[in-house]
Amino acid sequence: MSVIIGYYGKNGVVIAGDKRTILFNGEEKKREMLEELLYSGKIKNDDDLSEKSAEFSVKVHILDDQKKIKQLENTLIGEVRTIGKDSKRKKMYLSKDICVILDIENDNIVKKSVKTGTGIVVFGNKYVKKIVELELKKYLSEISKMDVLKIRTIFEKILVGIENPTLSKGYDFLYCQNAEKDIESIIKKDLNDLREYREELSIKMAEMQKLMTIVNKIAKSGEIGIIKNGSLVLNESFLAIDKICLNPEIYSEIDINGNFKEGDLIEIQNGELTVKGTNNYVSVQKIICNR
Repeated sequence: MSVIIGYYGKNGVVIAGDKRTILFNGEEKKREMLEELLYSGKIKNDDDLSEKSAEFSVKVHILDDQKKIKQLENTLIGEVRTIGKDSKRKKMYLSKDICVILDIENDNIVKKSVKTGTGIVVFGNKYVKKIVELELKKYLSEISKMDVLKIRTIFEKILVGIENPTLSKGYDFLYCQNAEKDIESIIKKDLNDLREYREELSIKMAEMQKLMTIVNKIAKSGEIGIIKNGSLVLNESFLAIDKICLNPEIYSEIDINGNFKEGDLIEIQNGELTVKGTNNYVSVQKIICNR
């Protein structure tokens, strides 16, 4: 989780969000220890994070291109999320004089709060959130009288002044001065879009898993077949496919090129096809896999 700041009031709405996503790969206990140091503010910058991740033998992947804020009609939307066994999202919907906050697990709303009037909402890890809220206190008495562009400038000044490895170097900003006629319909549309996205993602993940299963079955060693009538007839424990895709063509007998004769046994050694008992290399145009 990084940071999103949202303002709503009679003068309009403003939202700011960073763009960083951090992925951790390593032993669960060490990963949790590293995350605790990171989100408590004990890791000060990207260099410190790199050193600590090496110390904990945890690989850290940083992406600075995630869009965490958007606009639907006259509503500004911000989202932070945690993806694990369950997908957890926290969303703010801001329009003139109103703010709706949702906690979502998978596709279910587990908590909803509605605020009206004027206010500021901050999403983020405890350390960064505390810094942002302390800085915002300097402007609380005047912010409801400010132009939205001035508020945007304040948000930018606060975020740029924070050096922390959970934050990106650049930020996104949106503002709007119009009131939303029906914010609940906007929320409904956004959640429907989210469900459709998750369904599409689930299908893509299943397809990717199937492709990886095929890749993992590519033969790397073993006696795969015999030459009969100038073709390679595969043993029962092997098959050939035309390409790596969801529904490849499957073959038990394929064309073969090289120096061989009738009855030769063909094997794979170190990823290379050879005539068994010789140094004669052969080749095929198909991909040979274990069944």
